[in-house]
Amino acid sequence: MPKRMSVRARAGVLAIVSLGIGWAFVMHSMGWAQLSSYAQVRALAAGHAEIDPWHWETRDKAWFGGHFYSVKAPGLAALTLPAYLALDAGGAKSLARHAAANASRADYPRWTPPDHPDLSQYGYSARRAHRVEVRVENETPLIWALTLVGAVIPAVALLLLVRWVAERIEPGYGTAAAITLGLGTIVMTFAAEYFSHVVAATLGFAAFALLFREREGPARIGLVGTAGLLAGLAVSFEYPLGLLGAILFAYAVARGGRLRRAAAYAAGAAIGAAPALAFNLWALGSPFRWIDLPRPGAAVDLLLGSRGILTLTPVLVIAVVGAVMMRKRGRAAEAAVIGAVAIVYFLYNTGYWLPFGGGSPGPRFLIPALPFLAIGLASAYRRLPALTVALAIPSVTFMLAGMLTFPLIGDNGTGTWANQLGSGALEHTVLTALGVHNGRLAVTPVLAAVAAAIVLAALATPRTRLGDVRPALAALLGWAVVSIAGPTVAGDPVTPLDDGPAALSLIAVAAVASLAGLLALRYRERRAERAPGRLAVETPTP
Repeated sequence: MPKRMSVRARAGVLAIVSLGIGWAFVMHSMGWAQLSSYAQVRALAAGHAEIDPWHWETRDKAWFGGHFYSVKAPGLAALTLPAYLALDAGGAKSLARHAAANASRADYPRWTPPDHPDLSQYGYSARRAHRVEVRVENETPLIWALTLVGAVIPAVALLLLVRWVAERIEPGYGTAAAITLGLGTIVMTFAAEYFSHVVAATLGFAAFALLFREREGPARIGLVGTAGLLAGLAVSFEYPLGLLGAILFAYAVARGGRLRRAAAYAAGAAIGAAPALAFNLWALGSPFRWIDLPRPGAAVDLLLGSRGILTLTPVLVIAVVGAVMMRKRGRAAEAAVIGAVAIVYFLYNTGYWLPFGGGSPGPRFLIPALPFLAIGLASAYRRLPALTVALAIPSVTFMLAGMLTFPLIGDNGTGTWANQLGSGALEHTVLTALGVHNGRLAVTPVLAAVAAAIVLAALATPRTRLGDVRPALAALLGWAVVSIAGPTVAGDPVTPLDDGPAALSLIAVAAVASLAGLLALRYRERRAERAPGRLAVETPTP
């Protein structure tokens, strides 16, 4: 008989599902990237690759051979094409228009066309601008439905995979690592956006998970080949996933029978990448013609800018520390993979001509590395619990604020998030589309789902002694200083030091929430000490 799932294991799975429900409720506004992929879906539905009829909706396009093409890899469009065809056949476009009409009556409508659009995007035609903007407004609910297939479900699968791997490295701490990935990094935003980053990362990490499983037992060439297939398929969604495929190739052959393993992985990868090559051959005349290439950039913005890693998601620093701990505790191969993936994708981001990938609330091209870094969080939660919690809470605070307000923030500064939270100008949700006008009321299911995910994650994680909280307090203070001064050092046009109290207030809220979290955990620890046996004794070790 199969082994019954423990209470903690069930709580862990439910935590991830609850977070997925929260993502599914959010209906984000559209941008060029989402509309480029949606144009590609409609082109495929019409039997061709050109997006000429819809090219005014997006600037993420390329002119080649007398036609416009989406600059996106074809994977996301192909994945969501069946859903689009089914929705179109079922009359979903009429329902989408009705939902958009409901949303237009919200207290703060987010999808309605602006009164003064940038006419340069529409060939300086006011009539065309209005027509296209209205069309995009009516398309938004339908694109949300495709997002459920192309982002939300893959994001839930990604968190389940992270939990599975992390549990085998640090039993009991996989859920905490997975939920932190989902709440405290830019996965929080892109799990509910019609982008291909999350599904590509899911396929890439699934390839690693298969290789990890194979290395834990007897050699199984079939699993190696399947891992190669998944790694290759990831390239069909995001071309830069080829970098991850190369790293995983080294991981795959680092065991006996290297020649057979290399052949199996390479064959699988070639089959997996075939759809992308075939699409390029069909659409562009050559399987190796790529539309966009990286250009030089700088690392300072990625670390210290208003949308920088250290500024908005400081928990990733502890994830790196956790990965180093893994190496010291007998997981050298896995720690090497994590380190290689993190370094390679950071360098790729710094070299790309648009390091943040547009208005993203963080470097979105770093997303393939995030599930790998999340494994390090499992070790960090076990051995540096106070430090990890202290930096996880600000990360969650900022990512939640961004997702609920204006995630694709650009250079507007995080004060925008604080202002919109204060005014109630929040992103639309399913309730908005159903006719709820108040933004705060409309996001209530999202907040409830997030709260449930946190509570369930806590239930799934062993109670661990915090240890000395002084390093955690020092790290929290250091993060606050970086968040306040870092954007100025990076030369951002809008910084907390010149943007008034809004951005500073959000930093203060995050810091206070972190302190409150540490105090609550310390209080629980003291209470448990009075009841012997209720608190797991786990002495944090470096």
